[in-house]
Amino acid sequence: MNKDLKENWKKTFAIIWAGQAASLLTSAIIQSAIVWHIAAETGSATVLSVAAMFGYIPMAVFGPFIGSLIDRWPRKRIMIAADLFIALTSAFLAVLAFDGELGIFAICSALLARAIGTAFHSPCLQAVTPMIVPKDQLARCGGYSYTLQSVALVASPAIAAALYPILPFWMLMLLDVVGAACGILTIAVCRIPELEPSEPRPLRLVFSEAYEGLQSMRQIKGLLALTVIGSLFSLAYIPVASLYPLMSMSYFGGTTTHAGIVEAAFSGGMVLGGLTLGIWGGTKNKMKEISAATLVMGLTLVAMGLLRPSGFVLFAILTLATGFSAPFFSTPFMAIYQQKVPAEVLGRVLGISGAMMTLACPLGLAMSGLFAERIGITNWFILSGGLTLACFVMLVGFRSTRRLDVEDKK
Repeated sequence: MNKDLKENWKKTFAIIWAGQAASLLTSAIIQSAIVWHIAAETGSATVLSVAAMFGYIPMAVFGPFIGSLIDRWPRKRIMIAADLFIALTSAFLAVLAFDGELGIFAICSALLARAIGTAFHSPCLQAVTPMIVPKDQLARCGGYSYTLQSVALVASPAIAAALYPILPFWMLMLLDVVGAACGILTIAVCRIPELEPSEPRPLRLVFSEAYEGLQSMRQIKGLLALTVIGSLFSLAYIPVASLYPLMSMSYFGGTTTHAGIVEAAFSGGMVLGGLTLGIWGGTKNKMKEISAATLVMGLTLVAMGLLRPSGFVLFAILTLATGFSAPFFSTPFMAIYQQKVPAEVLGRVLGISGAMMTLACPLGLAMSGLFAERIGITNWFILSGGLTLACFVMLVGFRSTRRLDVEDKK
């Protein structure tokens, strides 16, 4: 990091994330609007599930190869191109909707295209961050970034609910074009360091380069184990969040208002957790934060499954605690990658880890839908909590992961 960039890194980070905040918010609004549009047009849960799957496919299948391209192409240009691609996709949807020819196939194709753009943009932004932000500030900045993402997730359904009935669908799509333009502009005006130019390499080598990324991950003691444990955590924990509304209404006998309270508690907890981590900066040993967050989330899930039907208030409180803990897992998790992995292979490593953890999400969703109906929703919460606690045991039980953030201090 050169002297000028080192002195102005806060300004650079703030400008980039101001644009990302606008882009994240509009993308989340559009995502809600698209889901409601599909629900209104088809009334099919199967179509909704298939549409949701398109959001996982690019990263889950092509993540390692995308990571290889991120390591060989200028990252600033990749982020601009990805945002531009997403903007053009939304603009194309707007044109189709304006002409009244918007079908489910077009929507699903657009969701797939947007997911491809995100699969390039997200790991690229994460790979660029440690080239801008000092290593000892990565967790703090990650906390603020997590807060912005959480605020977008909290605010977007409410904004979409207000706009969807009064604006035509094509006009909603144009919001995403505006948000992407903000992201492009802020990245374009910032000075972002690039990797040292290397020898031109044929594209056919992306497969071998993806394998090199896996080898790089294996060379850092404990990092591959952490990635596998993180994938198991995603498999066990993430699908449970989709069952909060069902738990609120079916088990506790509540209404949509009760479900909304729980969703607000979870999202509000994530905002508070991210903001706390941003202000505090976290501990020096990030593995302690990851382990503690995993323990808290495992215990809260088990406790939720043990509640009686009259325990809705405690359920909402536990949901708040779970949401608060989430940033203390994901933010230091990413900071460890950014600190431990050399910049020239970080894209490939993030691509592999992103693919593994993304693939776990749809598998977990499929399992939750299948087993929750057969064994009961409360038992599924207990089982998910048990699996999450097993991840905690592995994190503290394996010396390689327990000391992953200690080795640099020797």
